[in-house]
Amino acid sequence: MDHERENIGELSLLEVMGRLPDPRSGHGRRHPLGAILGLAVCAMLCGARSLYAISQWGRDQGQEVSGELGFTRERTPCVSTLHQVFSRLDREAFELTLGQWLAERGLEAGEPLAMDGKRLRGIHGEQLPGVHLVAAYAHRSGIVAGQQAVAHKRNELEAVYPLLDRLDLPGRVVTGEAQFTQRKVCREIVAKGALSPLGKG
Repeated sequence: MDHERENIGELSLLEVMGRLPDPRSGHGRRHPLGAILGLAVCAMLCGARSLYAISQWGRDQGQEVSGELGFTRERTPCVSTLHQVFSRLDREAFELTLGQWLAERGLEAGEPLAMDGKRLRGIHGEQLPGVHLVAAYAHRSGIVAGQQAVAHKRNELEAVYPLLDRLDLPGRVVTGEAQFTQRKVCREIVAKGALSPLGKG
């Protein structure tokens, strides 16, 4: 999938997720990847916060709902299937594709971006660790325009540069925490066409 050139803004979220690289081998694959990810999105929007809860939410829905999500079998995925998919999913491809989709559907031209580091908790008791991210957030439209994982035992500054490479910066104002206003970062932002990098708070 050509993330740089392809216009994916007109696709549905399910269609976009269905085109992500599937980390599973073709042998014994029972459920489409897009359907599994769609199930997780719907379940989490309904309050599910664990793989068990996501799986249970799927089992509680009728075939009409599961069919709309793209499942072709009567039963939706069990916890072990969900764990297998989420532990092996290409996180970078997922973030890049979803970020592009959100940006094309709702990010306004020239809308300011704020860079911020954050740690997300993992799913307790199910061996899915948390993740440390640097994200670029558009406050006006409420969209995460892009995010980059921070490597283990590395600092957030090292994740800023690959994130900037993926953002549509020309004409935007970029703000950030104090650590993101270092000269090298500011020069990189300006070189990519941002109007003015400013520190916040």
